[in-house]
Amino acid sequence: MPKSKPLKIIIDTNLWVSFIISNKLTILDGLLVSQKISLLFSEELINEIGVTITKPKLKKYFASNGLEEMLIAFEPFIDLIKVRSSVTVCRDPNDNFLLALAKDGKADYLLTGDKDLLDIVKFGKTKIISITTFLETTKHLL
Repeated sequence: MPKSKPLKIIIDTNLWVSFIISNKLTILDGLLVSQKISLLFSEELINEIGVTITKPKLKKYFASNGLEEMLIAFEPFIDLIKVRSSVTVCRDPNDNFLLALAKDGKADYLLTGDKDLLDIVKFGKTKIISITTFLETTKHLL
């Protein structure tokens, strides 16, 4: 029986920050290790995470090389996508880069807590859902 392809997921910056601050990165461990999911990143997403974690109210939670350490830890599970599309669908124009990443990376899911994105529900083939909904939807994969 052929091995199924991993689900391609994008995790919004707000979730990455939340995972790191709360030490809940392990939430995805089972899916990553079993190769049921792969993480899609773009240069813009990496840059946004980097800028976000250096904000004064968040800086205390992150080592100066925290982003690099995270990327190294997740490297085996990351697909770095070169985004070429321009998208102008979201109410918040600052979130359109995630939709462009979803389009170019052919993402199955965009995980976010951002209402502007969640209200879109689906963009192309990408389902836009919360992490809780995603974990409920994929619990059968483990």
